[in-house]
Amino acid sequence: MSQFDPKLGSFLLALIGAVSGWVVWWFNKIKSEKQQIAFEKQQAIQEAKAAAEKAVNEKRDFNHLVNSYKQTAQNISHGFEDIENQLKKIHDDELRAINNQLQEIKAYLIRNRNS
Repeated sequence: MSQFDPKLGSFLLALIGAVSGWVVWWFNKIKSEKQQIAFEKQQAIQEAKAAAEKAVNEKRDFNHLVNSYKQTAQNISHGFEDIENQLKKIHDDELRAINNQLQEIKAYLIRNRNS
């Protein structure tokens, strides 16, 4: 029977330890890379979602502004119509007042001409 060679046993233990350490390191590296890829995908999804929400909010805000300007334009138009109607009424009232005054003057002149 041959004797146990401690040098060979030490070498084999060192080799097994080194290989198992390398295998564990390699699996951890692959796992870490997968986690990094998953994190980057999640981050890209969140950025795309934020960009889409921003676009939707900007469009909604723009539509609110457009509707606000339309309502403002309509209100101004109605305001001008009201002012125009009031001016017409004032003008018609003034014409009636002037016509009444002219009739009074005419009646006064006719009455005083005969006297």
